Amino acid sequence: MKVRFYRWYNAVLTALLSMLGYGCSSDEPDMYGTPVAEYGVPYATYMVEGTVTDEANNPIQGIKTSIKGIFPNGDKVYVDAVDSVLSDASGKYQLRYRGMDRPDYKLTVEDTDGEANGGEFLSDTLDIDFGRAVKVKNGDGAWNGGEYMIQQPVRLKKKP
Repeated sequence: MKVRFYRWYNAVLTALLSMLGYGCSSDEPDMYGTPVAEYGVPYATYMVEGTVTDEANNPIQGIKTSIKGIFPNGDKVYVDAVDSVLSDASGKYQLRYRGMDRPDYKLTVEDTDGEANGGEFLSDTLDIDFGRAVKVKNGDGAWNGGEYMIQQPVRLKKKP
């Protein structure tokens, strides 16, 4: 009698747990946020650097440059900020991004201090051209693809 009960109990429990497993899985990316590179996923380190200048080619200090993942999904757009830094006195910036070369990662540039850097400038969003990446360090030959450098100059327009 006990054996029959345990077999029935195990069958019902297995059926319920398998239905629960199927009910918890989802193909909708907005349900759980932006995708993250997990253990066992190939990756590389990308250093995006350049100089922020105005239309007259003068360097601009204090401009916030950021690498952001921009993921449109229907009528919503999800933004995942990876790294940000302010440009120095010579307009130079350097950002690091560790992951895969994805076309949905962009370089966003915005003037956060207003008139303090010689005028107010319009914000801009640029595509990061991973095809121009130059390898500067080899990886371990397994999942680590090494380090790459991407030169991305930025030219901003003044606000009217």
